[in-house]
Formats: sequence, C-alpha cells, structure tokens
Amino acid sequence: MVDQGKKPQSDMSSGKVLLGRPGIVVLSPSLEVLHINHQAHMLICDLGPTTPEALHQNHRADGLPPALINLACEILRVLRSRHELNEKGQFEIRHSTNDTGKPVFIRGLGVSNGQGVDHARIVLVLTGGANANHSENRQSLGSGP
Repeated sequence: MVDQGKKPQSDMSSGKVLLGRPGIVVLSPSLEVLHINHQAHMLICDLGPTTPEALHQNHRADGLPPALINLACEILRVLRSRHELNEKGQFEIRHSTNDTGKPVFIRGLGVSNGQGVDHARIVLVLTGGANANHSENRQSLGSGP
C-alpha cells in the first residue's frame, strides 16, 4: 500500500537547505573530493566563498571554505598520529562555525580501514540552521561515533 500523505524528502531543484538533512562530503587523505551531495553544496555556500571546481568530485578541496579545510587537515593529523600509535577505529571532531552569520555544524570523521593513512577517508557531515546552534566545539577520540 502506498502512503499518499508522505512529502518528498528532497527538494534539490529549489536550492533550499532542507532542515534535518545532512550535507555529506567525503575526502581522500590527499584532500581530493570523492563525494559531495546537494545538501553539502548548499551548506558550503553558507560557510563562505568557494571555487566552482571545489564543489565537484575528483577535485582537490583547496577551494573549499577554510573551516572545512582546517577541520580536514586536523582530522588527517590525528589519523597519522593514531596510525603511528597503532590505534584502530574511527574518531570524530565536532566543530561549529558562524562566520557568515549562518550557523553550520560540522561533524568530521576520520575513518581508517587498518591499511594505513593512505587508505583512510575523511567524512564531513554538515548540518545548518537550528541544528548548528546547539553544539559546542569539542573533540572525541573514541573508537565510536
């Protein structure tokens, strides 16, 4: 049976940031954009100026806003440190920014597969609006999310 009362969950054509839906950016250790969804495009624009190339897959993240680049570099630094200490598992760093007057909360995950930093992934989960206001900057080095 089809539920006719459900509304579509994505409204990509309107260009609006959909509340409650996260933006996802996946970066390689060389800061190459491996994946970026539409919601992330919209939230990244709220963080500040970017280059058009930075918002496409298979491009270096150099053109992303400084808040994302700095967080990705910090995650990479911790990934290297954890690898040297033979620590396994993922970790996260949480950051919120309000540089442009539009709050954005960023949850950065360092995900290692045990084969070294070169095979790890940096996952940035962005949320905006009221969702960004409730969190403080903090770092968690546990093995779970």
